[in-house]
Amino acid sequence: MIAARNILNGHDAGWLMEIAADAMLVADTDGRILLANPAAERLFGYGTDEFTRLTVEDLIPRRFRLAHTEKRAAYAEHPEYRKMGSGLTLCGLRKDGSEFATDISITPIESGRVLATVYDITPRKQLEEQKLRMIHELESVNEELKNFAYVVSHDLKAPLRAIGSLADWIAADQSERLDAEGQEHLRLLIQRVRRLDGLIDGVLRYSRIGRIHEAVSAVDFNELAREVIDALAPPSHIAVSVGTDLPTLAVERTGMQQVLQNLLSNAIRYLDKPEGRIAIDCAEQPDAWQFSVADNGPGIAERHFERIFQLFQTLHPRDRVESTGVGLSIVKKIVEQSGGRVWLDSEPGQGSIFYFTVPKQAPATQLNP
Repeated sequence: MIAARNILNGHDAGWLMEIAADAMLVADTDGRILLANPAAERLFGYGTDEFTRLTVEDLIPRRFRLAHTEKRAAYAEHPEYRKMGSGLTLCGLRKDGSEFATDISITPIESGRVLATVYDITPRKQLEEQKLRMIHELESVNEELKNFAYVVSHDLKAPLRAIGSLADWIAADQSERLDAEGQEHLRLLIQRVRRLDGLIDGVLRYSRIGRIHEAVSAVDFNELAREVIDALAPPSHIAVSVGTDLPTLAVERTGMQQVLQNLLSNAIRYLDKPEGRIAIDCAEQPDAWQFSVADNGPGIAERHFERIFQLFQTLHPRDRVESTGVGLSIVKKIVEQSGGRVWLDSEPGQGSIFYFTVPKQAPATQLNP
């Protein structure tokens, strides 16, 4: 403690160095180490007496020592507080020969001496390396997904179309030769071919989200909602209303069209009332526009709220309600890719309200695809 006070010329400075959590060293103009605090002893593995027989070059790997000596001499001519090796990864060398990644800041003190604070950044570097590995893995998965989409669109749809065409031909020209059981089997075959075709299309759409961007443009959601309703052509017993003042927003039109189309078609598909009602509306929030699609359908138990947004998940047997289980997954992915979120409020027998948000400030990835 006395040595630290003398070298640092102050009671408070010496005391602070002794209790500091970060490794701190004081060296003279020749690089000889005059003082090391307990944190430095723990980091480098040297005792107090050992440090005073070392130079700062002894604390770095041999391959960097010559360059460090030259830089230290240059620093002595223009001493100032700064971080060493800006933009570079620095290495420290322990007594046992092991190396570790480090950041070092240097501060000139009296008599040409330098106070160096050494930070062990090994955990941070490990996280950065892990992040890079995950990015590479994600890029690899995306490439595999793109290849999968190609295989699906070319190698699966072609034979499926052939099966569908053959089934349609049998239904058109040969159905009178089939008994009731045969005709029922043919009906199921056609239904399941169409379901599989829809499932493949859904998977392809899902795989393209986030990989293929269109230009952001001003989209009038009143107009977009009307277009979606006209395209879906709800049955006459279902009334669909649209709020009187939906906003015009800068978004990717096709993505928002898919969101509204999937939410609306989902509501139409499951409506079980003689007089169905669906309402599309929007409310302004401080940082986003909150859209809603409400219906008076059967409702959904809270335990299923997360499940219904998962790929291929449906709550009803497919022979009762025709569904691929992809639509809500597409909604969730598009909304989240746009920086928003999607959720629902529902109870069995009370209908459902699906909400999604469009942020007022688009994420950088959307502005710069």
